[in-house]
Amino acid sequence: MKVTIIYDNETWQPGLEADWGFSCLVEEGGRRWLFDTGAKGEVLLANMENLGIDPQTITAIFISHSHWDHLGGIGGSAAP
Repeated sequence: MKVTIIYDNETWQPGLEADWGFSCLVEEGGRRWLFDTGAKGEVLLANMENLGIDPQTITAIFISHSHWDHLGGIGGSAAP
């Protein structure tokens, strides 16, 4: 299993944008799950591009809970 942090309030790699919220990619057995989506779709997609993650390869999206900073990336809105 591999877990890649895509979205967080601190970055682990140069070129990633930090923002309030969380998202990670979980890879296992050829499947790719997006766990949460952060607060802003544009930050999520930019970080995915920087990490070489194609959104079309995501098998499923899991949302841990219904706070704006964990699901806002789906609609591109950061509004609580």
